[in-house]
Amino acid sequence: MSTIPELYNKKCHCAGCSQNDLGYSFVARRTAQRHNKRARLNAIRCERAILTHQPGALEESYTQTNSPVWEGASMSDTEDVSVTNDAISNGDNDDSGSNSNEISEDESEDDVIELDDNELNSEDPFATPDMPQNPVHRFIATFVVMFASRYVVDKGTVVLIEFINKLLTIYEQDFQLPLSLPGLQRMTGFSAMTKGIKKFVVCQDCHKVYEESASVPSHCDFVKLGARSSCNCQLTKTSASGALVAKRSYLYQSVLHRLGYLDLVRGTIIDPMHNLFLGTPKRLMDRWIKDEDIQDGDFAAMQKTAETMIVPGGYTSLNSKIGKQFSYMKADEWKSWVLVYSPVLLKDVLAKDRFENWINFVDACRLLIKPTITFDEVNTAHQFLQTFCTRCDELYNAEILICNMHLHLHLRDTIRDFGPVYGYWLFGFERFNGLLKNLKTNRKIGFEETFMKKFIEDVHKDDLVNSFLQSTHQTSAFPLLTKLTSSFTPATIPSIRQRTFRIQSFVEASEDPNVLVKGNEPLPPSAFPLSLKSATTMSDIHYVHLLQYYKVAYNNEQLVHFQQASESPYFVDNTITLLKYINILGQVYKGKGESGSRGSLVQAKFIGSTGEHIIAYTGQIQYIFTHSFTPPPTSSSLTPLLRTHRRPTQLLHNSQHTFAFIKWYTPENDKSREYEHVETCFPTFSPDDFQCVLPVHRIMLEVATAEHTTRRKVKKMLVIPLPKKQYI
Repeated sequence: MSTIPELYNKKCHCAGCSQNDLGYSFVARRTAQRHNKRARLNAIRCERAILTHQPGALEESYTQTNSPVWEGASMSDTEDVSVTNDAISNGDNDDSGSNSNEISEDESEDDVIELDDNELNSEDPFATPDMPQNPVHRFIATFVVMFASRYVVDKGTVVLIEFINKLLTIYEQDFQLPLSLPGLQRMTGFSAMTKGIKKFVVCQDCHKVYEESASVPSHCDFVKLGARSSCNCQLTKTSASGALVAKRSYLYQSVLHRLGYLDLVRGTIIDPMHNLFLGTPKRLMDRWIKDEDIQDGDFAAMQKTAETMIVPGGYTSLNSKIGKQFSYMKADEWKSWVLVYSPVLLKDVLAKDRFENWINFVDACRLLIKPTITFDEVNTAHQFLQTFCTRCDELYNAEILICNMHLHLHLRDTIRDFGPVYGYWLFGFERFNGLLKNLKTNRKIGFEETFMKKFIEDVHKDDLVNSFLQSTHQTSAFPLLTKLTSSFTPATIPSIRQRTFRIQSFVEASEDPNVLVKGNEPLPPSAFPLSLKSATTMSDIHYVHLLQYYKVAYNNEQLVHFQQASESPYFVDNTITLLKYINILGQVYKGKGESGSRGSLVQAKFIGSTGEHIIAYTGQIQYIFTHSFTPPPTSSSLTPLLRTHRRPTQLLHNSQHTFAFIKWYTPENDKSREYEHVETCFPTFSPDDFQCVLPVHRIMLEVATAEHTTRRKVKKMLVIPLPKKQYI
């Protein structure tokens, strides 16, 4: 009886291997993969030939696909194809043919020549035959579809398209955009990003999945293992979202429990929003009220202090909830209470041991809610939570410890396995749901489908821009298109000479004041607003500090005042461009005049007067601005370029500097609140100097503040540093 060699156990149905009575041949695994890749490549070539009307290319692709041994195939290809069923059937009796028809295990696994994947990977996923060939028209279509996706709702897109088409008609262009957003998305290939998204219906009894586009039965027809009848769970259509769901919802043991290798405990994500902010803070507050640690007069005093606090934009202000004893608090409000208010307000209310134990929980939350977190920080947060739970057992009776507090100790494993909490906590879903309501999104589209489409579109916008730049080489459109993406790195545009934004350098600049930062270092393209204010002149008082800053930063005392421009070419202009805000990796900073004080209170590190200590100073951003400045060439700056580069002109100086003009509060050496990480300073500003001109790269984090009056009637300001948000 004939046997098939172990290596030749894959059926190949390609054109070369199917020219026999069976319609397939047994080949090696890698050979089958190589044949399939070549067949797909030829199919793509045929499709392109049809679209571009190239009969010669079509005939060539057809010939290559149907020839038994393709042109350019390696010897191993030929040998593998020749191993048909007839040849294998005689393999046992013909030892002399084993060398020609068999490949050693080492050869088949390591030495087989693979088909180059670059041809397949280089295919443009957004290429469509409807896109215009004119590069200007391609740019218009690409810009409009991306702009509409980011800034305009559906009805506004139609008006925008009509406006663009009217301009094209006025300027006698032979091109018009499709009149609807779906048509524009199909023409540009934008809809190809989300065409694979489908909606499914899941029976919440037996968990059978139905595709919504297909006909869904009124009752679930799945028959469980060993059962005599179907599940028969009723499937209905809800009126709110239009999504099909199971009418009944019961909790049964899933068949996944039978899988010995599946760790359901480790594979279950703990939602940090409910675990940290909707559980423990409320339970402890109820306990403090019950034990009379906090009385009615304390709530009134805390509310009075809370009204003086300035909270950054990413946190919710508790205007009246504290005085009402925290009634009807939401997760966002509990988050603000834990991170901002409680370290200040509970200091003089709780007993010392209970307050210090509460700070363990606060310190853990400060670390865990960061969008970017290190493994050391995760371990530190776990130690804080472990200490907190242990001390709760000692300070309160045993009934204070519930399952939710036990789950605090599993958050470390959750973050290690699934990443920072911003990837899965339910804050994101609730905020996005509110955004959909504000935009009055079509209710026929389910929330989950809309969320997935939005996410995939944002991910692939960079690919769409890269596709446009590679096909048209219109590098002048690069700055405008990058404003419509969250982050962008040009793939193969060597003509764009610019310094690349590096996250590690940016983090070092904000954490270490010894790092030299001048203000013209790269920032993410999405850092700046879409529209800038008109250029204006800097006040004479502040301009003096800007001039002094450049003298210190570039170590050049030859720079002169702009009023002396006729005497020296090396002067500093007084023209600046004000920014409404700046968004650096998700952290938004604003000037004092843009939104009151919210978003304008920050901290930055400076080297102390002795040069030995690093001190964090608190200040208020007055305004954010950009300024153009090119330092005069010096021999010391040109020598390294000439020594390390053949063409020094390739290194271009970035003349645009981005600064924040900050007034710094007068510091005070008070360590009485160091345990709860609350700092103290005077509510007055220090005299202005050149250090008021601060590169935005050096801003460390946002802070919240509160007014405080000592027993001696001295007014001070309490500063609460908050976790820095960096979405990487």
